[in-house]
Amino acid sequence: MWNAQKIQEVVESNKIVIFAKGSKMMPMCGFSQHAIALVGRLGKPFEVVNIFDDPNIRPALIEYSKWPTTPQVFVGGELLGGSDIVEELMNDGELQKKVEAAFAG
Repeated sequence: MWNAQKIQEVVESNKIVIFAKGSKMMPMCGFSQHAIALVGRLGKPFEVVNIFDDPNIRPALIEYSKWPTTPQVFVGGELLGGSDIVEELMNDGELQKKVEAAFAG
């Protein structure tokens, strides 16, 4: 059963995780596809949780993150945001720093 505690466990057990509409291989919305592509360019392993796999994932995710939209990208346990924020972070070099720090720790 998905709840905020399970979301926290997934976030804490993966250095990078994206809660998205669809999967890594088959994103089901443009924003999810963009976030997955951006993170994929970094060359580090990451997980994608398809919020459509269980109707309880999305409400549990919103309860945990206090963020109403998807995708939600977490790096090193920190919610970075959606595809637009991740793109900004990538463009200014901050995403790479956060990812390197997550994998160093």
